[in-house]
Amino acid sequence: MMLAVVSVFTLKAQNQLFVEVEVPGTLEQTVFQISDSAKYSTESMKIVGPLNGVDMMFVRDMCGVKGLNTPTEGKVTSLDLSDVEIYSSDEVYMSFYGTSFTTQDDVFGAGFLYNCRNLQELSLPFSITEIDTLALASCRSLREIEIPFTVTSIGYGAFVGCDNIQSINVPNSVVNLEVGAFQQMLGLEEISLGNGIETIDNSLLMGDENLRVIHFGDGLQKVDPVVFYTLPALEEINVVDGNLQFCSVDGVLFTASMDTLVSYPRASLLTDYDVDPRVRHIGKFAFYNAAAINSVTMPESLEAIDSVAFMGCRSLSVVNLNPTLKRIAFGAFGANLGDEQALQELVIPASVEMIEPGAFLFNTIFGLQVDEANPYFAADEQGALYDKQMTKLLSVPAMAGEFAIPETVKQIGDYAYAGFCGSPVVYLPDYVEAVGDHVFAYAFGVEQITFGKGVSSIGNAVVEGCESLQKVYFFPTQIDDENIAPLAFLDETGGVIEQCTLYVQPGTSEYYLFKKGFYAEEYESFLFADIQEMDDPDAVKEMVNSTDNLVEVFDVMGRKSPSVQPGLNIFRYKDGKAVKKIFKRD
Repeated sequence: MMLAVVSVFTLKAQNQLFVEVEVPGTLEQTVFQISDSAKYSTESMKIVGPLNGVDMMFVRDMCGVKGLNTPTEGKVTSLDLSDVEIYSSDEVYMSFYGTSFTTQDDVFGAGFLYNCRNLQELSLPFSITEIDTLALASCRSLREIEIPFTVTSIGYGAFVGCDNIQSINVPNSVVNLEVGAFQQMLGLEEISLGNGIETIDNSLLMGDENLRVIHFGDGLQKVDPVVFYTLPALEEINVVDGNLQFCSVDGVLFTASMDTLVSYPRASLLTDYDVDPRVRHIGKFAFYNAAAINSVTMPESLEAIDSVAFMGCRSLSVVNLNPTLKRIAFGAFGANLGDEQALQELVIPASVEMIEPGAFLFNTIFGLQVDEANPYFAADEQGALYDKQMTKLLSVPAMAGEFAIPETVKQIGDYAYAGFCGSPVVYLPDYVEAVGDHVFAYAFGVEQITFGKGVSSIGNAVVEGCESLQKVYFFPTQIDDENIAPLAFLDETGGVIEQCTLYVQPGTSEYYLFKKGFYAEEYESFLFADIQEMDDPDAVKEMVNSTDNLVEVFDVMGRKSPSVQPGLNIFRYKDGKAVKKIFKRD
């Protein structure tokens, strides 16, 4: 019986190791003096004394990894470094992407425990002042961490990939958080940022998919609102009393004066929301992707809804705009590509003076209306938005179907057809003179666009992202260089360039083949897959200039066709007129 007991305690002694180091750089020697087998048999270890980078590389080996990502037989899962002091050394202990690292006094160095995936428990040195770049990155089994009150700075990606840590408390001593210090922590549910943190960058918590609660201290002065829309599970944003720049009410973040609503958490449980009566501005990204919110009522005080404020709120069905609202910014009521929004009606008050291009980007709102007393804007029965004189088309609902441009329209505004997929054919009549920037951006359902003879001005990237676009018919015989953007038909996604053919008037193909806007000098490339001259431009124009009158297209045998085909085509109109046109094969 006695022998069995002795064996148990011997095994325990081997699995648990206490190491006292007297000289930096001698940890490995000290461990081997204790036991030849301790390096790969120890599971729990406490170290006391001075260490440098060489020692930390030996610690990594005992924790199951050496170099950047080479597995070892190390078994340490519990590591106590609370009584360790980090000493500077000129010896390179690790390199990241060509950058070599040496230790500095009281700095928990770059990559010290990087990729130590077996490590479950860790006590950091009480003496450190900084946790450096990727110091604990990818410690995926680490369950909790206490950041010492001596730490003033946490480096780039220091905790990235620590997926099992559920909560973190950043002490008041920390005044600097570098880019992405806590990003991609999939298990993180709550984080408290101490009074020393003044600025939050947009990537600090990116990828923390389960983060529900954020607490800010009284030192916070600046925060990029993008940081909040990267957090799909966020329910609460809380700020301690006494902060001079920000405050929170029911988990919603405001400026301290309540002048601006900064951020409404994406997963907030408040589905029907009345904006506080002191708010004058809805900030950028304020409600972005708040998928569960159903209704919002604006206060009488509200003057502006900023960029992308309600974009992606696909359950939002009721928005009561106030009669003193003056500005609606880019993407304020936009939708994410491919999303259908519940919002079907929106009334623009008479007070609105500015609606920025793309304010309803990719949206499916059919019932966009404008108060008749508004001196700046008007809408038609299809929910399309115009300037008051209806000389400029500002926005077409993404799902509007066939859409005829009124004869009063001379300009197509920036992003006017962005996300449009209601009809495969879009025709800009001869009375349209100017086409703005990104007009057909990501108009996925559009297969054919015709630019009428009157077009004399074209902006940048008018067809970017039009994945289905096959044909562009261009009727102007020339266009002045000063009136066309250098990359008018550039599609940086490559989707249009690879597949779309440009059709031009007879005798003009050589002119457009190297024309500014159609040919990019910096790429030394024509911006279409091909260029061809139209056999019968009048027939093409007559066909597409009839969305409100054309009934059907038939082939010579009387069979209905989805589009014009090579050979004889018969166009039948609502007024009974039938027109025969012949199209030659390419």
